[in-house]
Amino acid sequence: MGNVLRWVAVVAVAVLAVPASAALRVALILPGSDTDKGWNQMAAEGLAQIKRELKAETRTVTNVKSSDFYNQISNFAEDGYDLIICHGGEFEKAAAQAAKTYPKAKIVVGGCPVDLKGAVAVEFLIRDASELVGLVAGKVSKAKKAAFVGAMKVGPLEACYDGMVAGLKTAGTGVEPLPALWTNSWDSPILAREGTENALRAGADVIYQNVDAASLGVFQAVQAANKAGRPTFAFGCNSNQNAIAPDVILGSVVLDIQKAYLDLAKEATGKWTPGPRKLGLQGGYVDLVLNEKHPAVTAEIKTAVADLRKSLLDRK
Repeated sequence: MGNVLRWVAVVAVAVLAVPASAALRVALILPGSDTDKGWNQMAAEGLAQIKRELKAETRTVTNVKSSDFYNQISNFAEDGYDLIICHGGEFEKAAAQAAKTYPKAKIVVGGCPVDLKGAVAVEFLIRDASELVGLVAGKVSKAKKAAFVGAMKVGPLEACYDGMVAGLKTAGTGVEPLPALWTNSWDSPILAREGTENALRAGADVIYQNVDAASLGVFQAVQAANKAGRPTFAFGCNSNQNAIAPDVILGSVVLDIQKAYLDLAKEATGKWTPGPRKLGLQGGYVDLVLNEKHPAVTAEIKTAVADLRKSLLDRK
Protein backbone atom coordinates (compact mmCIF):
# COMPACT_ATOMS: atom_id res chain seq x y z
CA MET A 1 0.00 0.00 0.00
CA GLY A 2 2.86 2.33 0.88
CA ASN A 3 4.47 1.69 -2.51
CA VAL A 4 1.20 2.49 -4.28
CA LEU A 5 0.81 5.75 -2.42
CA ARG A 6 4.40 6.71 -3.22
CA TRP A 7 3.76 5.91 -6.92
CA VAL A 8 0.58 8.05 -6.94
CA ALA A 9 2.48 10.91 -5.33
CA VAL A 10 5.25 10.69 -7.94
CA VAL A 11 2.71 10.75 -10.77
CA ALA A 12 0.90 13.72 -9.23
CA VAL A 13 4.15 15.66 -8.92
CA ALA A 14 5.04 14.81 -12.52
CA VAL A 15 1.67 16.03 -13.77
CA LEU A 16 1.98 19.26 -11.80
CA ALA A 17 5.46 19.75 -13.23
CA VAL A 18 4.14 19.80 -16.81
CA PRO A 19 3.54 23.50 -17.64
CA ALA A 20 0.18 24.51 -19.10
CA SER A 21 0.39 25.89 -22.63
CA ALA A 22 1.04 29.62 -22.35
CA ALA A 23 -1.59 31.99 -23.66
CA LEU A 24 -0.82 34.05 -26.75
CA ARG A 25 0.30 37.52 -25.66
CA VAL A 26 -0.65 40.36 -27.98
CA ALA A 27 0.11 44.07 -27.55
CA LEU A 28 -1.56 46.96 -29.37
CA ILE A 29 0.04 50.41 -29.62
CA LEU A 30 -2.30 53.22 -30.66
CA PRO A 31 -1.42 56.79 -31.66
CA GLY A 32 -4.89 57.94 -30.58
CA SER A 33 -7.87 57.07 -28.41
CA ASP A 34 -9.43 53.62 -28.47
CA THR A 35 -12.86 55.28 -28.25
CA ASP A 36 -12.51 57.59 -31.27
CA LYS A 37 -15.29 55.76 -33.17
CA GLY A 38 -12.87 55.34 -36.05
CA TRP A 39 -9.41 54.06 -36.96
CA ASN A 40 -8.09 53.45 -33.43
CA GLN A 41 -11.30 52.06 -32.02
CA MET A 42 -11.50 49.47 -34.81
CA ALA A 43 -8.03 48.23 -33.85
CA ALA A 44 -9.09 47.99 -30.21
CA GLU A 45 -12.15 46.00 -31.29
CA GLY A 46 -9.83 43.71 -33.26
CA LEU A 47 -7.72 43.13 -30.15
CA ALA A 48 -10.86 42.33 -28.15
CA GLN A 49 -11.78 39.77 -30.80
CA ILE A 50 -8.30 38.23 -30.56
CA LYS A 51 -8.71 37.98 -26.78
CA ARG A 52 -12.14 36.42 -27.10
CA GLU A 53 -11.51 33.95 -29.91
CA LEU A 54 -7.90 32.97 -29.21
CA LYS A 55 -8.07 33.26 -25.40
CA ALA A 56 -5.11 35.60 -25.67
CA GLU A 57 -3.58 37.83 -23.02
CA THR A 58 -3.77 41.36 -24.41
CA ARG A 59 -2.63 44.85 -23.55
CA THR A 60 -3.28 48.22 -25.16
CA VAL A 61 -1.49 51.55 -24.83
CA THR A 62 -3.25 54.60 -26.24
CA ASN A 63 -2.41 58.15 -27.29
CA VAL A 64 1.27 57.30 -27.77
CA LYS A 65 3.40 60.17 -29.06
CA SER A 66 5.76 59.59 -31.98
CA SER A 67 8.76 60.25 -29.75
CA ASP A 68 7.74 57.22 -27.65
CA PHE A 69 6.94 54.77 -30.47
CA TYR A 70 10.22 52.87 -30.30
CA ASN A 71 10.24 52.69 -26.50
CA GLN A 72 6.76 51.15 -26.43
CA ILE A 73 7.66 48.53 -29.05
CA SER A 74 10.91 47.81 -27.22
CA ASN A 75 9.12 47.36 -23.88
CA PHE A 76 6.78 44.74 -25.30
CA ALA A 77 9.58 42.96 -27.16
CA GLU A 78 11.69 42.82 -23.98
CA ASP A 79 8.66 41.50 -22.11
CA GLY A 80 8.33 38.62 -24.56
CA TYR A 81 5.00 39.46 -26.20
CA ASP A 82 4.19 37.10 -29.07
CA LEU A 83 2.72 39.79 -31.33
CA ILE A 84 3.13 43.57 -31.27
CA ILE A 85 0.64 45.54 -33.38
CA CYS A 86 1.58 49.13 -34.18
CA HIS A 87 -1.55 50.75 -35.56
CA GLY A 88 -0.66 53.33 -38.18
CA GLY A 89 1.83 54.04 -40.93
CA GLU A 90 3.50 56.61 -38.70
CA PHE A 91 5.12 53.70 -36.82
CA GLU A 92 7.16 52.82 -39.92
CA LYS A 93 10.60 54.01 -38.78
CA ALA A 94 10.28 52.93 -35.16
CA ALA A 95 9.04 49.48 -36.17
CA ALA A 96 11.85 49.03 -38.69
CA GLN A 97 14.40 49.92 -36.02
CA ALA A 98 12.79 47.57 -33.49
CA ALA A 99 12.70 44.73 -36.02
CA LYS A 100 16.49 45.04 -36.35
CA THR A 101 17.04 45.15 -32.60
CA TYR A 102 14.60 42.33 -31.83
CA PRO A 103 14.72 39.96 -34.83
CA LYS A 104 12.59 37.35 -33.03
CA ALA A 105 9.77 39.79 -32.30
CA LYS A 106 6.65 39.54 -34.45
CA ILE A 107 5.84 43.13 -35.29
CA VAL A 108 2.88 44.35 -37.36
CA VAL A 109 2.41 47.89 -38.68
CA GLY A 110 -1.17 48.49 -39.79
CA GLY A 111 -1.90 50.99 -42.54
CA CYS A 112 1.66 50.98 -43.87
CA PRO A 113 2.27 50.84 -47.65
CA VAL A 114 6.06 50.51 -47.21
CA ASP A 115 7.73 47.10 -46.94
CA LEU A 116 9.54 46.78 -43.60
CA LYS A 117 12.38 44.26 -43.31
CA GLY A 118 11.70 41.82 -40.49
CA ALA A 119 8.15 43.05 -39.87
CA VAL A 120 4.69 42.73 -41.40
CA ALA A 121 3.44 45.91 -43.09
CA VAL A 122 -0.31 45.84 -43.68
CA GLU A 123 -1.65 48.04 -46.46
CA PHE A 124 -5.40 48.38 -46.77
CA LEU A 125 -6.07 48.80 -50.49
CA ILE A 126 -8.83 51.38 -50.42
CA ARG A 127 -8.78 52.53 -54.04
CA ASP A 128 -11.11 49.86 -55.46
CA ALA A 129 -13.81 50.41 -52.84
CA SER A 130 -13.46 54.14 -53.46
CA GLU A 131 -14.08 53.47 -57.14
CA LEU A 132 -17.43 51.98 -56.11
CA VAL A 133 -18.13 55.24 -54.25
CA GLY A 134 -17.39 57.23 -57.41
CA LEU A 135 -19.75 55.04 -59.40
CA VAL A 136 -22.62 55.73 -56.99
CA ALA A 137 -21.75 59.43 -56.81
CA GLY A 138 -21.83 59.62 -60.58
CA LYS A 139 -25.32 58.15 -60.65
CA VAL A 140 -26.90 60.29 -57.92
CA SER A 141 -25.32 63.71 -58.46
CA LYS A 142 -27.61 66.33 -60.00
CA ALA A 143 -25.12 69.17 -59.75
CA LYS A 144 -22.59 67.10 -61.76
CA LYS A 145 -19.88 67.74 -59.17
CA ALA A 146 -18.48 65.49 -56.44
CA ALA A 147 -15.84 66.23 -53.81
CA PHE A 148 -13.43 64.42 -51.53
CA VAL A 149 -12.59 65.85 -48.10
CA GLY A 150 -9.51 64.24 -46.52
CA ALA A 151 -7.59 64.77 -43.31
CA MET A 152 -4.04 64.55 -44.68
CA LYS A 153 -2.44 64.37 -48.11
CA VAL A 154 -1.02 60.88 -47.59
CA GLY A 155 -0.93 57.82 -49.85
CA PRO A 156 -4.06 55.99 -48.62
CA LEU A 157 -6.19 59.14 -48.76
CA GLU A 158 -4.89 60.07 -52.19
CA ALA A 159 -5.97 56.55 -53.20
CA CYS A 160 -9.46 57.39 -51.92
CA TYR A 161 -9.58 60.41 -54.21
CA ASP A 162 -8.10 58.58 -57.21
CA GLY A 163 -10.60 55.76 -56.79
CA MET A 164 -13.51 58.17 -56.60
CA VAL A 165 -12.33 59.90 -59.78
CA ALA A 166 -12.09 56.56 -61.59
CA GLY A 167 -15.58 55.61 -60.43
CA LEU A 168 -17.05 58.89 -61.68
CA LYS A 169 -15.53 58.15 -65.07
CA THR A 170 -16.95 54.62 -65.03
CA ALA A 171 -20.42 55.99 -64.26
CA GLY A 172 -20.25 57.93 -67.52
CA THR A 173 -22.74 60.57 -66.43
CA GLY A 174 -20.52 63.62 -66.80
CA VAL A 175 -20.03 64.21 -63.07
CA GLU A 176 -16.73 66.02 -62.47
CA PRO A 177 -14.50 65.73 -59.38
CA LEU A 178 -13.45 68.88 -57.56
CA PRO A 179 -9.80 69.07 -56.43
CA ALA A 180 -9.30 67.20 -53.14
CA LEU A 181 -9.77 69.28 -50.01
CA TRP A 182 -7.42 68.67 -47.04
CA THR A 183 -8.34 69.64 -43.47
CA ASN A 184 -4.98 68.70 -41.86
CA SER A 185 -6.83 67.19 -38.90
CA TRP A 186 -8.12 63.75 -37.97
CA ASP A 187 -10.11 64.87 -34.96
CA SER A 188 -11.54 68.35 -35.56
CA PRO A 189 -15.21 68.26 -36.66
CA ILE A 190 -15.04 72.04 -37.06
CA LEU A 191 -12.30 71.87 -39.69
CA ALA A 192 -14.06 68.95 -41.38
CA ARG A 193 -17.28 70.94 -41.55
CA GLU A 194 -15.48 73.97 -42.95
CA GLY A 195 -13.85 71.85 -45.66
CA THR A 196 -17.20 70.33 -46.57
CA GLU A 197 -18.89 73.71 -46.71
CA ASN A 198 -16.15 74.89 -49.09
CA ALA A 199 -16.89 71.90 -51.32
CA LEU A 200 -20.61 72.64 -51.23
CA ARG A 201 -19.99 76.29 -52.14
CA ALA A 202 -17.89 75.05 -55.08
CA GLY A 203 -20.98 73.24 -56.36
CA ALA A 204 -20.59 69.64 -55.13
CA ASP A 205 -23.68 67.73 -54.05
CA VAL A 206 -21.86 64.48 -53.16
CA ILE A 207 -19.14 64.41 -50.50
CA TYR A 208 -16.81 61.45 -49.92
CA GLN A 209 -14.69 61.88 -46.81
CA ASN A 210 -11.85 60.27 -44.92
CA VAL A 211 -11.25 62.41 -41.85
CA ASP A 212 -11.76 59.63 -39.29
CA ALA A 213 -13.00 60.92 -35.90
CA ALA A 214 -13.76 64.34 -37.40
CA SER A 215 -16.34 62.93 -39.84
CA LEU A 216 -19.30 64.21 -37.80
CA GLY A 217 -18.49 67.70 -39.08
CA VAL A 218 -18.84 66.48 -42.68
CA PHE A 219 -22.20 64.87 -42.03
CA GLN A 220 -23.49 67.93 -40.18
CA ALA A 221 -22.63 70.18 -43.13
CA VAL A 222 -24.37 67.83 -45.56
CA GLN A 223 -27.44 67.58 -43.32
CA ALA A 224 -27.57 71.38 -43.11
CA ALA A 225 -27.51 71.64 -46.90
CA ASN A 226 -30.45 69.25 -47.14
CA LYS A 227 -32.42 71.21 -44.55
CA ALA A 228 -31.78 74.32 -46.64
CA GLY A 229 -33.49 72.59 -49.57
CA ARG A 230 -30.40 71.42 -51.43
CA PRO A 231 -30.30 67.61 -51.84
CA THR A 232 -26.79 66.49 -50.94
CA PHE A 233 -25.25 63.09 -50.14
CA ALA A 234 -22.25 61.80 -48.19
CA PHE A 235 -20.13 58.66 -47.83
CA GLY A 236 -18.49 57.32 -44.70
CA CYS A 237 -15.05 55.74 -44.50
CA ASN A 238 -12.93 53.38 -42.39
CA SER A 239 -15.76 52.11 -40.15
CA ASN A 240 -19.38 51.56 -41.12
CA GLN A 241 -20.78 55.03 -40.48
CA ASN A 242 -24.13 54.53 -42.21
CA ALA A 243 -26.10 54.76 -38.96
CA ILE A 244 -24.53 58.07 -37.89
CA ALA A 245 -26.49 60.11 -40.43
CA PRO A 246 -28.66 57.62 -42.38
CA ASP A 247 -30.67 60.45 -43.93
CA VAL A 248 -27.66 61.61 -45.99
CA ILE A 249 -25.10 58.76 -46.03
CA LEU A 250 -25.40 56.46 -49.06
CA GLY A 251 -22.69 54.05 -47.93
CA SER A 252 -19.37 53.61 -46.17
CA VAL A 253 -16.03 52.26 -47.31
CA VAL A 254 -15.33 49.81 -44.50
CA LEU A 255 -11.92 48.46 -43.52
CA ASP A 256 -12.21 45.15 -41.70
CA ILE A 257 -9.25 45.84 -39.42
CA GLN A 258 -10.68 43.43 -36.87
CA LYS A 259 -10.52 40.52 -39.31
CA ALA A 260 -7.04 41.51 -40.51
CA TYR A 261 -5.56 41.56 -37.02
CA LEU A 262 -7.34 38.37 -35.97
CA ASP A 263 -5.93 36.59 -39.03
CA LEU A 264 -2.42 37.83 -38.22
CA ALA A 265 -2.76 36.74 -34.59
CA LYS A 266 -3.70 33.26 -35.78
CA GLU A 267 -0.67 33.31 -38.06
CA ALA A 268 1.52 34.31 -35.11
CA THR A 269 0.66 31.02 -33.38
CA GLY A 270 2.27 29.07 -36.23
CA LYS A 271 4.67 29.82 -39.05
CA TRP A 272 5.35 33.55 -39.19
CA THR A 273 6.56 35.15 -42.39
CA PRO A 274 7.52 38.84 -42.29
CA GLY A 275 6.68 40.87 -45.36
CA PRO A 276 3.96 43.04 -46.87
CA ARG A 277 0.27 42.18 -46.69
CA LYS A 278 -1.92 43.90 -49.30
CA LEU A 279 -5.55 43.61 -48.16
CA GLY A 280 -8.48 44.86 -50.22
CA LEU A 281 -11.65 43.70 -51.95
CA GLN A 282 -10.19 40.22 -52.28
CA GLY A 283 -10.96 38.49 -49.00
CA GLY A 284 -13.42 41.19 -47.96
CA TYR A 285 -10.90 43.32 -46.04
CA VAL A 286 -12.11 46.55 -47.70
CA ASP A 287 -15.48 47.13 -49.34
CA LEU A 288 -18.28 49.61 -49.89
CA VAL A 289 -21.24 48.87 -47.62
CA LEU A 290 -24.31 50.55 -49.07
CA ASN A 291 -26.98 52.15 -46.90
CA GLU A 292 -29.73 50.13 -48.52
CA LYS A 293 -32.45 51.91 -46.52
CA HIS A 294 -31.73 55.22 -48.27
CA PRO A 295 -34.21 55.85 -51.10
CA ALA A 296 -31.42 57.05 -53.41
CA VAL A 297 -29.80 53.60 -53.23
CA THR A 298 -31.97 52.04 -55.89
CA ALA A 299 -31.99 48.51 -57.26
CA GLU A 300 -30.18 49.85 -60.33
CA ILE A 301 -27.38 51.27 -58.17
CA LYS A 302 -27.06 48.04 -56.16
CA THR A 303 -26.71 46.07 -59.39
CA ALA A 304 -24.19 48.52 -60.84
CA VAL A 305 -22.07 48.32 -57.66
CA ALA A 306 -22.20 44.51 -57.66
CA ASP A 307 -21.18 44.40 -61.34
CA LEU A 308 -18.26 46.80 -60.87
CA ARG A 309 -17.11 44.95 -57.74
CA LYS A 310 -17.05 41.70 -59.73
CA SER A 311 -15.15 43.40 -62.51
CA LEU A 312 -12.56 44.77 -60.06
CA LEU A 313 -12.12 41.36 -58.46
CA ASP A 314 -11.77 39.68 -61.84
CA ARG A 315 -9.18 42.28 -62.81
CA LYS A 316 -7.09 41.27 -59.77
